[in-house]
Amino acid sequence: MSVKIVPAILTDSVEELNSQLRIARQLTDRVQIDIIDGEYVENTTIKPSDIQKPIDSKLDLHLMVNDVSSYINQCIALNPYTIIFQFDALKLQRDILAAIDAIKSAGFRAGLAINPEVEISMVEKYLPKIDHILIMGYPAGFTGQKFQRSVIDKVAEARAIQADIEVGIDGGVNHQTLKAVASGDFDVVNVNTYLFHNPESDPLTVYSQLMEALL
Repeated sequence: MSVKIVPAILTDSVEELNSQLRIARQLTDRVQIDIIDGEYVENTTIKPSDIQKPIDSKLDLHLMVNDVSSYINQCIALNPYTIIFQFDALKLQRDILAAIDAIKSAGFRAGLAINPEVEISMVEKYLPKIDHILIMGYPAGFTGQKFQRSVIDKVAEARAIQADIEVGIDGGVNHQTLKAVASGDFDVVNVNTYLFHNPESDPLTVYSQLMEALL
């Protein structure tokens, strides 16, 4: 499987959401939208009700929320490609399994996101049940943090347990970290700040540079 570079949108503005969606649709057929509730971390973004799904894009929804089950129900109405939730948002195994089951039962791909301090061994039991594991390059919730290169090793660890699982990276992908990210053999590379808020280049040029470096 070749790597997929996916624009990741994190915003509290519906206007900016729609603007970045228009850009993303010119670049690729898949986009990730981050949804943060102000409770999981002290940050707030747009809500699922603010999203009008682009009919020609695969939509990944990354939930950084405490009330995971409620948000899953809202996201299902958007007919997403993947619904991803934070592993540490749910404390009990039964709640994690219930969330995965709710997504899969609705006919969608389930994903689990893990912060840098979460080891693959801590989520090993869930890997056969999910379609996607999202490895965070820094703690979820805010853009622009420093990339933690130690997370690269988790790709091989995850595939050793579940060979066919899709593995993504999110957070801190830029020109300084590209070499490390490329060495990780990820299936999906999510890019936010470097793509949409790059003072030195436009999104199309940045995306082309990413493709050259990662494909």
